[in-house]
Amino acid sequence: MPPIWWWVRGPRSFGAKACGPGMQIICCGWRRKPAGNLWRATTMDWIGIISLLVVAAVYAAMVGFYRWLGWTRDVERRMAESFAPVAAETSGRGALAEQLNKRLAHLTFAERIERQLVAADSNLSVGEFLLLRIGTTLGAFVLGWMISGMPISGLALSIIGWIIPGISLRRKQAKRAKAFASQLPDMLTMLIGSLRAGYGLLYAVAVIEKEMPEPMASEFGRVVKETALGYSIGDALDHLVDRVQNDDLALVVTAVHIQSEVGGSLADVLEIISKTIRERIQLKGQIRAITSQQRMTGSVLTGMPFLVGIVLMVINPEYMMGIFQPGWVLAIPIGATIMVIFGNIVMRRVTTIDV
Repeated sequence: MPPIWWWVRGPRSFGAKACGPGMQIICCGWRRKPAGNLWRATTMDWIGIISLLVVAAVYAAMVGFYRWLGWTRDVERRMAESFAPVAAETSGRGALAEQLNKRLAHLTFAERIERQLVAADSNLSVGEFLLLRIGTTLGAFVLGWMISGMPISGLALSIIGWIIPGISLRRKQAKRAKAFASQLPDMLTMLIGSLRAGYGLLYAVAVIEKEMPEPMASEFGRVVKETALGYSIGDALDHLVDRVQNDDLALVVTAVHIQSEVGGSLADVLEIISKTIRERIQLKGQIRAITSQQRMTGSVLTGMPFLVGIVLMVINPEYMMGIFQPGWVLAIPIGATIMVIFGNIVMRRVTTIDV
């Protein structure tokens, strides 16, 4: 099936040559098929468009019904969930969401996705996230098939559609984790000051909730709420470590556990840990400055092929369109894009140094 733009863009009025029956018409470098093939291609275009609209409509209906069930739950259910443990808090979902999440609860990959969603502070459940991935995959498959006319192109594009939500989730998780790590030294300073002033650990945590910015405030707010629901301060801090997945915070929580068992000055121990964390952050900054040239080189090498392709498209569009014609020639741009992305991942791994 030829691409849509191949039929939408008609030939110019000049330069047309009359040809005999069964021959093709060539106008200004554009080749038009005979009437029978044109009708067949146009029909296939409409089939692709209708398929895309059907997939979008079904996906929108599923998401709408999914949300509607969550919004129409009764008062008793809202009250029950409002008093549920904060560690498992989610936005309101209906019976369909609960059944889907129960079926996925025992699966390892579902637990991993749930940890990522919690770490990214996302309101989606595991079922909703998988529904989103399926929708983007089907939409990308139909779009690729409709544009290129080949199922193999739709399959290649569907892989990208499946990967994009995961990449977006990981980027959001990394951004939140980076913000939390940057606020950790200031949080320890505030915690140490509260402890030296004679306040208890729980009150110091409540002060952090009120005074620190996001995401530190919301995370320690959950700790305060969990202690109000009956959890010990140690268990609530353990839940915080599970959500954030920060090694420095795990060291702080370990010090809290040791102090609660053997006694001693928690403020002095936390002050030593705070100094170590600040030195580690300083070392990470030095490593980032040293590897800045390598990271910039990787970014330039990644963007160069796309920039050259855009320039060639502007200078000589007919030449560039030769690799986007229906057929196996589409493997050239698809394969090149995959190799560029793979090379960028390798370069990022090389320049990433853990401290």
